[in-house]
Amino acid sequence: MTMFTYEEIDELGDGLMRSYLGDKAGSVLRADIEGFTENYLRLPVEYYSFAGNDLDKLGFISDGVTPLWINMSGRTVQQIFPKGTIVIEKALCHENESGRRRFTLSHESAHFILDKTLSQAKFHREFDSERGYSPDELKDLFDIRETQVDRMGAALLMPRFMVENVLESEGIDSRIQMFGNGILQAEDKLKVKRMACRMGVSFTSFLIRLRELKLIEYRPLNEYIAGMGINV
Repeated sequence: MTMFTYEEIDELGDGLMRSYLGDKAGSVLRADIEGFTENYLRLPVEYYSFAGNDLDKLGFISDGVTPLWINMSGRTVQQIFPKGTIVIEKALCHENESGRRRFTLSHESAHFILDKTLSQAKFHREFDSERGYSPDELKDLFDIRETQVDRMGAALLMPRFMVENVLESEGIDSRIQMFGNGILQAEDKLKVKRMACRMGVSFTSFLIRLRELKLIEYRPLNEYIAGMGINV
């Protein structure tokens, strides 16, 4: 897979989503990741329950060769999907799983973008601290390839122009103020929560994205403390 800098990944994700949205890009607040994947990248998306005990398995993009164990019509079967097919865990179709479903879909789309040869079938997993992983599984879970794919997934779900659209919707001209390394004023925290909701992502994911895009203005912690009116 070609290695990109994070800045290049962000620019590529921004450009791809702008290309998909066209003239609408200036007003969109939430990425249509489903439409982007199926209509722009032309990748078919299927929803099945993954079989087995690997409960951290959320998504899969097929290489056309590697079989996948799924539950179908009450039976566990081994299925080989056409190359480029994205398979998403069916449980993520629940309304309260929208954020994880959207990110999983963007993650598998990012695999296609960063590795168009699809030399290997890939799973999207979530780390389970209570599960015992083999050395090969840990290497695969945390390698630089997956780190880049995660960054591209975020760049598709939250491209810079769309984040700036959302900031503008809250009357924020440039950046959110943060005191120390992680303290937001109560009003700004509410704004971040509203913006994350509009983008269809979690509060934490959106805050991380603001950091990545350097859209946070860091202020000394003592300024926040002084505003509390506490004599130290």
